[in-house]
Amino acid sequence: MKVLLAGAFFSVAALSLAPQAHAAKVSANSKIKKTVSVSERLTVKTSASSAKTAAFWSYPYGSNAAAKKTHWLKNYTYKSLIATKEATLKSGLKYYYVKVASKPSVKGWIYSGNLRQMSYVALGDSITKGWTGVSYATNPYPAQVGDTLGMTSTNLGQNNGKVVGDSSLDLTYNIDNHSFKNDDVVTIAYGVNDYFHDQDLSDVKQTLSTEISNLKSKYPHLQIVGVLPLNCYVKDANSGLYVSAAITPYSTHAYTLDDLRDIEASVYKSYSIKTLDWRDYEGQLIPTTDSRKTVFGDERLHPTQKTYTAMSGILSNFLADNLK
Repeated sequence: MKVLLAGAFFSVAALSLAPQAHAAKVSANSKIKKTVSVSERLTVKTSASSAKTAAFWSYPYGSNAAAKKTHWLKNYTYKSLIATKEATLKSGLKYYYVKVASKPSVKGWIYSGNLRQMSYVALGDSITKGWTGVSYATNPYPAQVGDTLGMTSTNLGQNNGKVVGDSSLDLTYNIDNHSFKNDDVVTIAYGVNDYFHDQDLSDVKQTLSTEISNLKSKYPHLQIVGVLPLNCYVKDANSGLYVSAAITPYSTHAYTLDDLRDIEASVYKSYSIKTLDWRDYEGQLIPTTDSRKTVFGDERLHPTQKTYTAMSGILSNFLADNLK
């Protein structure tokens, strides 16, 4: 009797789980009308009421009798989901085939209503804004990165923006006056103007640390990426020749651009923030001192459109490798 009851219980339990594990019977409206290739970065739409109970499916739900749930979507909230295919059913419903960027083995079809495109915000100075030294680039790096990775992009770069400062151009103001509630990724790219304006390195360190702490506290879902300043060129006081800022103190202060980059890098490291260090790529971007004449529109600081495009490719690859 115990064996029979146990068997009966198992049968009922199995039947109760079946609807959760498999799709319903295929109807004419649930069949796939078309499938297209896409390249987008998506994330869970937390405002969607069904997102908490949604799943990854082996086929778009209802389109195939063999469709099975493979993973629960709620376990990957705030993760970067790479979409490679979009299927439209005859009913008009859309599904994306995605994989989790930080765990590619987790993949499947997800109803589009439970997803939204990821949002990328770029904080920084005139290089983020796209100034070439003579005009504005037609395609600054934030727009190119967004297009490459399939994210929306917002460029908050401001000419003369600094880490240390209380104007609308600077880091603190732009963090305090922008809501990152619906954003997923932010790059922080300040520093060269702090070098030019003789900001004390201890102030740079303290301000950057404070603002990162504020961001992480208020927006724990936000993926923060540091971008250290690209090298530039300054006039040597004695020779009048342009020399590398990386190894040259500017004006009366006693530190080089490399000193400032090291300070910023230490702050990002203390928060376990992934950081793109242009020093790793400057041999490629600025191979010689004379290269400044073609790399920079003003021959010393602001990249040309061609250089911005090269920088965009590097940053896009870096983000693709490091976004969770």
